[in-house]
Amino acid sequence: TDRKLFEMLVLSGALAEMAWPVILSKRDAFREVFMDFDPLLVSKLNEKKFLGPCSPARSLLSEHRLRTIVENAHELLKIIEEFGSLDEYCWGFLNYKPMVGRYRSPREVPLRTPKAEALSQDLMRRGLRGVGPTVVYAFMQAVGMANDHLATCYRLDECAAAEASDGGHGGTLVKEQEMGKMCGMMIECVSLESSMAAAMISIS
Repeated sequence: TDRKLFEMLVLSGALAEMAWPVILSKRDAFREVFMDFDPLLVSKLNEKKFLGPCSPARSLLSEHRLRTIVENAHELLKIIEEFGSLDEYCWGFLNYKPMVGRYRSPREVPLRTPKAEALSQDLMRRGLRGVGPTVVYAFMQAVGMANDHLATCYRLDECAAAEASDGGHGGTLVKEQEMGKMCGMMIECVSLESSMAAAMISIS
């Protein structure tokens, strides 16, 4: 659970430098570089070796973003220790119930919400960087905390039914076969317009 959530948080943060389709095409490389997103292992990465010119990590993200991921792993371990898991921590901001947008138009889908802002502020208060409300909302969409498939999309009810069968909380984890549809409202359903896409990838 914690590994998957850490992965989604990292990939959502990568939107600052690339779009979802590119991120997904490099998913295996991300997993290899970040050791299947084990936060403990990532926190122990040797910075000199990890950020060296021959490191495969340098082909994925900027040095600043790579440093941020390693530093965030340290802070996430503290959250896990305090709350028992990242899953428990994250869902507490939603009272353990996913948000369902049921928007009818891509223009209606927000880039951030008050819940995302609250989670973002708390993460930053705890020392994490690169977790602004837009990044956090993309993360919430990717892991099932926010179901923003359009009202006309067949996946809306499918996802809602899956979440209901899990009692809401527990629907966070995206199953492996769902990874290709991660943050589906951005990739399949909504097809972000250029203005929204530009806003999405300009975040830090």
